Amino acid sequence: MTDSTEFKPERSALIAAVVAIAATYFYFLIFAEFAFIELLRPVAGSSTRLRFFMLLLGLGGVAGSLLAAWRFRLDRFQRTLATAFRACAAAAAFVLLARGGFMLMLAALSVGLALGWLTVTLCAGLRSMVGTGQLGVVTGLGTGLAYAACNLPWIFDATPYAQTVIAALVAGAAALSGTWLQPQEPSVSQLPEYRPAGLMAWIAILLALVWMDSAAFYIIQHTPALRSGTWGSTGSLLSNAVAHLSAAVLAGLALDRRWSGRVTLAGFVLLALACVLLDTTRRGFLRAETLYTAGVSLYSVVLLYVPARGGRVWTTALVFAIAGWVGSALGIGMAQDLQRVPFAFLLAAGVVVVGGLLWRQRLNRLVLAAVALAALAGIGGSDAQAQAADAVIARGRDVYVSEGCIHCHSQYIRPGTLDEVRWGQAVPLATAMQASPPLFGNRRQGPDLSQVGARRSPEWNRLHLIAPRTISPGSRMPSYAHLFAATEGGGETRGDALVAYLASLGAETMVTRYTQAQAWSPAGPAIAPDQAAGRFEQRCVSCHGVDGQGDGPVARQLAVAPPDFSRDPWRYVPPGADPALTVARIIRFGIPGSVMAGHDELSDAEVAGLARYVLALHDRRVGLALE
Repeated sequence: MTDSTEFKPERSALIAAVVAIAATYFYFLIFAEFAFIELLRPVAGSSTRLRFFMLLLGLGGVAGSLLAAWRFRLDRFQRTLATAFRACAAAAAFVLLARGGFMLMLAALSVGLALGWLTVTLCAGLRSMVGTGQLGVVTGLGTGLAYAACNLPWIFDATPYAQTVIAALVAGAAALSGTWLQPQEPSVSQLPEYRPAGLMAWIAILLALVWMDSAAFYIIQHTPALRSGTWGSTGSLLSNAVAHLSAAVLAGLALDRRWSGRVTLAGFVLLALACVLLDTTRRGFLRAETLYTAGVSLYSVVLLYVPARGGRVWTTALVFAIAGWVGSALGIGMAQDLQRVPFAFLLAAGVVVVGGLLWRQRLNRLVLAAVALAALAGIGGSDAQAQAADAVIARGRDVYVSEGCIHCHSQYIRPGTLDEVRWGQAVPLATAMQASPPLFGNRRQGPDLSQVGARRSPEWNRLHLIAPRTISPGSRMPSYAHLFAATEGGGETRGDALVAYLASLGAETMVTRYTQAQAWSPAGPAIAPDQAAGRFEQRCVSCHGVDGQGDGPVARQLAVAPPDFSRDPWRYVPPGADPALTVARIIRFGIPGSVMAGHDELSDAEVAGLARYVLALHDRRVGLALE
């Protein structure tokens, strides 16, 4: 059986292949799966319409994949590849120029069509261009560079419009890569895994992995607490870039040793565990960052390597049409109304992946079964942890009732009142009545807590319960430090349970609150600088310090120290964003998942004045202008 090529490719061909792979993956990741969706969201207006646009994108991708296979000719590879790259650049430009629903529908189809054509053309020709000896390293390096580039802060934090322009420029420039890619030794693999049964197994495996990844990515990106924890800072983005590149290169080296089954299984285990940890009600969700990054890189290299090594154009088309496009559309469609990937789906995906690998018989069955069972047991154990967390939340609710929190705090937002502006969207009365007992509250002296999990982090709630006035000057709330007194066994305290319960209240509304924050702007003029200085002293000095140097009396108790406005760069102001508006939104709504709480009790004028004051502390030139 023929599986390896005999020729040794030129270094220029290897470099050109890496560049072409990196450009293709970059275009898909930063534009088709990210920026394009964000550009569609305001037009779509609802998750149903957004699903329709994604369906059109997927249909275009499937059609483009099949069209590429039908028209593929090895002797015209260079010209076809260059045309496909230019078509992708033109499709991105069309998206920016499209106006109205009908034009955007055409744009979605054109993006899918061009990208499907490009991926199949490139992948089907790789075996004949660079051989099989270093194909794993080439695909791994190209994939890793694409993911690393997407995680560069100035690219990741750019606006969807800017990301679309960058993707178009990259695709246009990559059209030149075909100059150094010339067919050397046309051949196809004769391994059993490329026969119909083996091909079906690979398609099922890759479909499950793409589905999982797309769902997880969408949930992270549209859940502010998860987003800020996984790629919400420059440090985490750069760390992700290095991890992506390292994992992808290691995957490529392993694939060149014919370890495709092992790499695939490792990718599934890491990705599944990461999906389990993507839960805003758990303290440990930040651990998902490394697992998710590594798992995605491992399986993404396999997704490209397997059809490329086969060298069969229709095999390539089917893999990308079904596993790539259908899997991506299903994952995003499933995740739009979810806060986490369902465990039942992870279990089903595990059965598909492990069953497919067993079908291939490329690994020792006993070893594979043992690893798979361990992985599923680990996932099941994590699910058991989720049940334990639910029990802690239930105990916290009992503490809430027994300590009389109901006397000063309500858990009911009155429809059509200022409540909805300050504390979140009202829920139907029938829904509120389902709790046992319902905690409407006796009289509201403090804020409503029905959605406090989306407005205050567990760290903030803990500090506020222990010493209310140190973190919320002027608060009338008594200290509940006694709830955190150590237990005999050193385990969970009543205070811990109460904090967990508060974190669960309204945690599912974080996306809604984030959307509300992005649409808000202060109305009217800002208060005077001297008044803003007074508000800063009252509300902000405890953490940020008198001069905004991050040295307030509470600062040392925080997990993440406040910034020093006199020298630190902005942490949460993306490049190109309006600092005044962004800082005002942070002051009004806080930073989800951090101890920085919003100040929804302040007026728009007070928030705008505080934002200008913070800008003055950060940039002395602004301060001089205000004096």
